[in-house]
Amino acid sequence: MSVVRVFRASAALELAQVNGNRAFVALTALAAVSFLVMVSLFGLTGAYAPVALINLDGGPYAQRFVEALLGAHHSFALRYMTAEQAEAALLSGRLVGIITIPAGFSTDVERGITVPIDVRIDNVNVDLTHDVQRALPAAIVAFGRAHEFPGIRVQMVEHDVMPQDTGYIPYLVVSALALDAMVIAGILGAMATACEWERGTVKLLRLAPASAGVVLAGKLTVAGAVAAAALAVTLAAIVLVYGVVPIAPWTTVFTLAACVAIFTCLGAWVGAVLKRTLAAVPLLFGLAMPLYVDSGALEPTRFDGEAIWMIAHLSPVYYAVGALEWAFHGLRVTPEPVYVDLLVLLALALVAVTLTLGRLAKGGSR
Repeated sequence: MSVVRVFRASAALELAQVNGNRAFVALTALAAVSFLVMVSLFGLTGAYAPVALINLDGGPYAQRFVEALLGAHHSFALRYMTAEQAEAALLSGRLVGIITIPAGFSTDVERGITVPIDVRIDNVNVDLTHDVQRALPAAIVAFGRAHEFPGIRVQMVEHDVMPQDTGYIPYLVVSALALDAMVIAGILGAMATACEWERGTVKLLRLAPASAGVVLAGKLTVAGAVAAAALAVTLAAIVLVYGVVPIAPWTTVFTLAACVAIFTCLGAWVGAVLKRTLAAVPLLFGLAMPLYVDSGALEPTRFDGEAIWMIAHLSPVYYAVGALEWAFHGLRVTPEPVYVDLLVLLALALVAVTLTLGRLAKGGSR
């Protein structure tokens, strides 16, 4: 019986602890949900790349070839367009590529003549290029088998938009800088405010004759400086270890500085609201990964459909990834020009600092 009483007493004590930390339990559940969202985004991104189809033939074999393209597993989301529409969409970053079925395709296939299929690919990174390079030949083979042709009567002729491919790892390590900025600056900003409640010193700050905004500015400046130093180490590793050197270093510095300001302030708000470091840290980690995936970090978000692309605009990480990929590789991974990405980051940084040192400082001084 003593064992049962001890068990019940221990369980009751733990239940009381859980009831006293409902916010932390809720945030833990939210973190679990956020990882579910992240996994879902992995599935939604990287499949069914938007590709324009220009069918200049319209014959029976052309239609069968289109069916073979549609049958390529998780590869193409074909969009019928004119040549002018497809070119405009490709140059604005709305398409992965353009497939053109030439006039006379059906007639030449029936005669046994090998027909070249012109393919223009937005080779923004090598992974996307390889996806198309694997899928299109597979569709050609399926087309030949379906009609029991003795040989392949279609061949792929590739033309890349970019003068050179960008490796997937070099693409990823650059986008990871934005994730690092969010996690490091956000956590340090949250610690700067949450620790005041945990140590009970927030009351002293409220009674101090000094301006609450100045006090908060001093704390967040140190947090931001530490985050910037950590990012500098990460940047050095990217340059020295991975051999990825920015072609626009000042754009890189500006983007990372804006990210530090934005996420340090965001973290400060999270810490002030939750008042506990143990609650703020998992929340920031939980939010970071889905925002990272839905920001163009793995591939340009513009290839993942209008809904995901529009949602991505709500995150500063989206604009940071766009600016950083341009600064390092000269890639345009957002339909918006890079100067728009930079202006949005600047505006967000100014708003974040103003609201934090104004509204948050006033709220903490009451």
